[in-house]
Amino acid sequence: MVLKRVGLALPIFLVFLLSLLLHAPARVLSVFMPATLQAGAWGGSLINGQVQGVLGQQPAQLGWDWHPASLLRLALDLDLELQSPVNGSLRLERGPLSLTLDIASLRIPAGAAPWLGAGTVIPAWQGSGLAFARRHSGAWQRGEGSLTTPGGPLRLDLQGQVQQLVLPPARIIWRVKGDDLVGELRQIDGNAPLATLTLTGDHRIQWQVRDRMLRLKSGYVSQNDPDLVVLTVAEPL
Repeated sequence: MVLKRVGLALPIFLVFLLSLLLHAPARVLSVFMPATLQAGAWGGSLINGQVQGVLGQQPAQLGWDWHPASLLRLALDLDLELQSPVNGSLRLERGPLSLTLDIASLRIPAGAAPWLGAGTVIPAWQGSGLAFARRHSGAWQRGEGSLTTPGGPLRLDLQGQVQQLVLPPARIIWRVKGDDLVGELRQIDGNAPLATLTLTGDHRIQWQVRDRMLRLKSGYVSQNDPDLVVLTVAEPL
């Protein structure tokens, strides 16, 4: 008799729980927002909503569409739309083993980029059709697509070594090598390699800068092979 009552009550409870999820206000997600986004006004629901706030001292809006059916796969599946200094449309899926990110479009403005390190300045970048996947252990499983820039001022502080130059039109081409995500920075003219950015499976970031890139610095003169890696810097993420 008790088991029969439990069997009858369980579907009612699940329907009630689903109804709560469908109608819960967007604000319940406030505890999950990253500290970099200072949330302000909330709108919509847990399933479909948006939040306005401040990102990097600039106005920002994040909108989402959640696909609750993904819970049947023990996954969290979201379509996200970010409008801020960085604009992007993407789909994020977090499963029990890995995190997948498909980016339909991405635009990064020129200027200061403190999220890449204090004092960093970058030219504008844009890309589409980017796809990444990483296991929760850190190993990268997928890296596809590229980002392009028309060029402009670039300033990087690599462990106290400031590299300041004017980047020509270039692209970063992403691929996976072993457990690492590798981005090759290449000059569009002649497809000449400039540098390599690696995000390793053991949670480190590594830069390898070629002599060709340093020749873009004012006053830099070298007799080296332009393809020679003259600077390697690695640090924890």
